[in-house]
Amino acid sequence: MELRVTERVSKIRWIFLPLGMCALVAVGTHAAADVVGDKVLFAVDRVDAFFDAIFSSWSVTAPLVDLVGLGERTFFARAVALAWELSADALLAIPVLGYDERAAADELTIARVLAKRRLSLRLVQPAAALLVSIAGAAAVARLLQGTLLHYPLIGGFVAATALFGLFLLLAPRAVFRSLEHASAQKTAIGLLGLAILGPLAIAAVASL
Repeated sequence: MELRVTERVSKIRWIFLPLGMCALVAVGTHAAADVVGDKVLFAVDRVDAFFDAIFSSWSVTAPLVDLVGLGERTFFARAVALAWELSADALLAIPVLGYDERAAADELTIARVLAKRRLSLRLVQPAAALLVSIAGAAAVARLLQGTLLHYPLIGGFVAATALFGLFLLLAPRAVFRSLEHASAQKTAIGLLGLAILGPLAIAAVASL
């Protein structure tokens, strides 16, 4: 009976393993995008306060002070964060759906060969995938712990298990797939991709 269950799981691993990695990266980019949204809102508030101080000095421009309110600023910050998140998903989450499982030793050998190449900006994607995957695992752990808030011992155990399980089982494969995908591209992601993934990777660390 156990052998049959194992065989059935092995047959469908090619489905749920890429989906699990994609979900993990997507959760991580969402957590990072939340940090980006907060920073954008903070910057917009500062700019708005600066112009309010200028416009309020003259009676002609004083009505413009209330032209952009909190709602508009919040909407703008969320729109920027959403656009950033979707762009990062296109660069990180979607490519992992093409993951082709191999033996762990084979994946490690391939990763070493690819990492030794002069990949330059191509290394940005796997590095961002690593940080985003860690952020995603931490977000899932926090969610599980919050769900079991009234059972702190059980919640802490479940959260820790999920954190280490996701980090050990899915995160390395997501990084490997990102490295494999980046090395297979004819051109690197370019400055635009770096501008998207660089700050998002930093935001992923800040979300921990």
